[in-house]
Amino acid sequence: MVKRELSGDAPTVRPAEGEADGAAVVSSAEIRPDRPLRLRPGNAQWIGARTEQQDAFAFDGCAVAGANPAGTVLVVLADGMGGLQAGREASRIAVSTFRASVAAQPAAVPVTDALDVALRAANQAVHELALTTAGEGEIGTTLVAAAVRESRLHWVSVGDSRLYLYSAANRSLTRCTEDHNFARELQEQVNAGELAADAVTDHPDRDALTSFLGLAEIPLVDFSRRPLTLQPGDRLLLCSDGVDGVLTLDELATPLAGDPQVAADALIAALRARRLAYQDNATVAVLACDSGVTPLPAAEPLLPPRRRSWTPVIAVTIAFVVAAVSLAWLGLAWWPDRAGSIQTADTAPPPVVKGDAVSPPSDASVPAAAIDPSPESSGDAGRGDGVPPQMPEQAPDQMPDQIEPQNGPRVPEQDAPRPVTPPVAVTPEPT
Repeated sequence: MVKRELSGDAPTVRPAEGEADGAAVVSSAEIRPDRPLRLRPGNAQWIGARTEQQDAFAFDGCAVAGANPAGTVLVVLADGMGGLQAGREASRIAVSTFRASVAAQPAAVPVTDALDVALRAANQAVHELALTTAGEGEIGTTLVAAAVRESRLHWVSVGDSRLYLYSAANRSLTRCTEDHNFARELQEQVNAGELAADAVTDHPDRDALTSFLGLAEIPLVDFSRRPLTLQPGDRLLLCSDGVDGVLTLDELATPLAGDPQVAADALIAALRARRLAYQDNATVAVLACDSGVTPLPAAEPLLPPRRRSWTPVIAVTIAFVVAAVSLAWLGLAWWPDRAGSIQTADTAPPPVVKGDAVSPPSDASVPAAAIDPSPESSGDAGRGDGVPPQMPEQAPDQMPDQIEPQNGPRVPEQDAPRPVTPPVAVTPEPT
């Protein structure tokens, strides 16, 4: 496996200047202990004009602050080779194997060594897939990975998937990785004077990869020779060639200064707006490096102490007193009526005197002799037409001086007593 190191003298690429030929390394000041980083992810993906999504990506450890020596934040992205078979499976196997290998290594292992071991493991997994399916060289994928430990950036890549660094200090966008494709080799021949400049853009195989995962040995590997120190406001952008192969550097850099998820969505939206008939799979993974110190909220102006208002207390007290008086008045108004409706032996009304006869009180029982149980008298007893009941004929010596009225409803005290019709005397005929 051949490794190609990056040159520390490569120029920094700014959006207004276009893209440099070689990968760039940006120098930055050492991390200050009072400025730890808080890393936040954002991502977006689009299938484009393809029939399946062959890109894969993952984040690991983003909940760990970048200043934590024991934690490593990992972002990995792979682009399955669409011209070969099983590109979808190759990219997913590469990402999952790479993540598992990094997680299994002790924290004492240098980050660069951990990335190298993980890359070899991922290549072996994809190579085994090729041997058991289509054969060696018929299955492959690119891979780019960025790892942040103690606020320092490390990376490794194979193929043409790229890592960019956006610097908040000078608002510049730097391509950190080097492409492994035939266009790169053609450009070297142009630089040597062996080919004309237009030979690179017109060559039909300019996008063919010269290194990828899935072979017995990886021909070319791009990795960071020394880590880059990240500062608050910096952004990392990992993307497949379906993104940076379409958008310009200005379009890539413009949304990166904001929220990472908003930036990722904006980049995919810019691709959709192009409506290209040949649009490749597009994947964007953004890692925002923000200050880990939470700013204190602005102090509110001091206001003079407010005087306590007694209005609510007085209002509640008045309402309580009014309610109590109302309940007491209702109780006094209700009690005489209630007391007058209860009759005892001492308060029972006196007997009513009607002429010479004395009738019992309305609640007294009628003697059994005064009730006629005969069927003939029962028909008139219930009539309410005002006709007095017909009394049966009796002998003169058996006729009472007065007929006692039957029990009826109690006569109210304010009404005059109903007059009683005197009985008609019957004179017996002489014999």
